[in-house]
Amino acid sequence: RVLFRSGVPMGLDMYLRANEYVSRFDYTPDYDRKENPLFMELVNQFGVADSIDNDGFSGLQVAFPMGYWRKANQIHSWFVDNCQNGVDECQTSFVSREHLEELKDLCEQVLADNSLASDLLPPSQGFFFGSYEIDEWYLQDIKNTVEIIDRCLASKFDYFEYQSSW
Repeated sequence: RVLFRSGVPMGLDMYLRANEYVSRFDYTPDYDRKENPLFMELVNQFGVADSIDNDGFSGLQVAFPMGYWRKANQIHSWFVDNCQNGVDECQTSFVSREHLEELKDLCEQVLADNSLASDLLPPSQGFFFGSYEIDEWYLQDIKNTVEIIDRCLASKFDYFEYQSSW
């Protein structure tokens, strides 16, 4: 059963994004700067070329969606404990490749031996966080997590962010 607040489904939504900085300038070995064509392409595509200050606008931060979970409270709890210092306020937090590798290892251990689930990635309670059972839905979330992490680790990105909404 899905509950609604102001027409919006209530519950735990979780997002993992990769971020890339696109510099306005490329620098040659002799420190001669030239405009980065990718930067200009993005600026023109999004229609913000007129708002760029010639001196102070040095780059763009571009975010790529890498993963999404719905009510995977065991995964959310892991991110809160390991990337958010135990603080769960729907804030954005940095996630390193090492974090992702650690979480993937735990997921693979749980998939290899389901009896480890409650010790390695226990379900957690929260505001409409979903089921607290270790069942087929729980295990599907674990499988999805491995797929998301594999996609992240196969990418060229080094900077990831996790954010939840509930």
